[in-house]
Amino acid sequence: MNWNSILRFRLIGVILALALSVAIPVGYVAAAEMNVDLMIGKKVADPIRTDAGYVAGTIIGDIGKEVRIYRGIPYAAPPVGDLRWKPPQVVTPWTGIRECTKFSLWAPQAFPGSILFGGITEKDMGEDCLYVNVQTPVKRTTDRLPVMVWFHGGGLTTSSGNFLSYNLPSLPQHGVVLVTVSHRLGAIGYMAHPALTAESANHASGNYGQLDQVAALKWVQRNIEAFGGDPDCVTIFGQSGGGGKVSWLLASPLAKGLFHRAIIEAGSQYMGKTKSLADAEKLGKNLAAKLGVSNADAAVELAAMRAKTWQNIITNSLATDSGYSTLYTADGWSLPEALEKIFLTGKQSDVPLMIGAGRAEKAEHQNIQLWADAFLPPTSDLYVYVFSHVPTNWRNFGLEAYHGLEVAYQFGTIDKIYNHYGILFAAPAGLPKDPGIDWMDEYIADATMSIWAQFAETGKPTVLGIVRWPTFEPQFGKDKYLDIVYPLKAKSGYMDLFR
Repeated sequence: MNWNSILRFRLIGVILALALSVAIPVGYVAAAEMNVDLMIGKKVADPIRTDAGYVAGTIIGDIGKEVRIYRGIPYAAPPVGDLRWKPPQVVTPWTGIRECTKFSLWAPQAFPGSILFGGITEKDMGEDCLYVNVQTPVKRTTDRLPVMVWFHGGGLTTSSGNFLSYNLPSLPQHGVVLVTVSHRLGAIGYMAHPALTAESANHASGNYGQLDQVAALKWVQRNIEAFGGDPDCVTIFGQSGGGGKVSWLLASPLAKGLFHRAIIEAGSQYMGKTKSLADAEKLGKNLAAKLGVSNADAAVELAAMRAKTWQNIITNSLATDSGYSTLYTADGWSLPEALEKIFLTGKQSDVPLMIGAGRAEKAEHQNIQLWADAFLPPTSDLYVYVFSHVPTNWRNFGLEAYHGLEVAYQFGTIDKIYNHYGILFAAPAGLPKDPGIDWMDEYIADATMSIWAQFAETGKPTVLGIVRWPTFEPQFGKDKYLDIVYPLKAKSGYMDLFR
């Protein structure tokens, strides 16, 4: 036996002894090799069984705070060829162990990707994009942690659940299983067309990117227990366009029962962005004309569009003269009515809801005030926040909390805050490149993650020792909100704050 083998043998012995008092998580095939990999940071050898096959991932995080990451798990079949512009289909099961150690392709979008989201190149995009990433901190077979499912921002046309800042261990280390979702975007994900409506069993078209999200939530219901998550304790959350996606999921009858709490971060502006099916079909016909495939026979026209490359479709749909825009469709099935009308009549899912935005987002807060005042609320609790904290150097410069700033804190990525997409919208001339990250930022990040995780677990965001966050009602003295700034403060007067 050589020296390396002796060291390995002794290390396995030590780890086996320690493992007698630490149970292997549900879904893992118990083996000493996994524990060795846990110590030295290599690929996890022990797989988790999903309903389509076994997956293996990696371990990240400091010793004692390890998080198992599974990147690129398919939740639906690749929507390519004749499956383009169809609802997501069931994954074909695989044999053996699928190595889920790398992110999947980003959904087709403008290429190279916007610098706001890392400048992803064309070769890193593709229609085979229906994947989730799962991060779990579980350590015992009895763990059933709350699950948080993240829907990314970027409107309905940009970004991905694969953005690295969404897939780091800090939030899971606060006691949640985190799932990030990628789905179809732009014209590939949202185009309606008369021929698509005709071939649909539901007489509907459009919203394919939203149907992907429903499929991802169904995947969570079927599989998350194997990762140590509780399928009866699922929170959906998203910022900006992601907040709009959460609103759609709240409104859709197809998503009812698939989640139990919701967080909308600066996403209320999407409430009014719904087209009727007839109007959405006209946009699809406009895109066909731009692609040069207009035909009196709608089925022939659709076949020609399916024969086009995704690059051709994306490029033409984004042209200023395309006559196409990406919006939700009130298709009478997945979205029976316009989003706004569903909320006005109280038909949305009745779950605890947290909603808010950065302090500088006056228009967003005015939308929330109108929403809170006009829409018929369900019986579940509503919580409102204003994110006011700004790093010291930027605060001293006069910068207010901009669109999406809370995202860096809720994922614990304050060390990457200068590269966060929101700052590119907000940065005034002369803004210091060094934001001045200090202990207050670390406190706000930890507090935000603790509050978000507590809400995910209980539906109530009050955390003992951090803050008591009261519910919101649109009445004088009861319009309470949380001002997320150091020190954290629960206040009243939200309805008059941004008028």
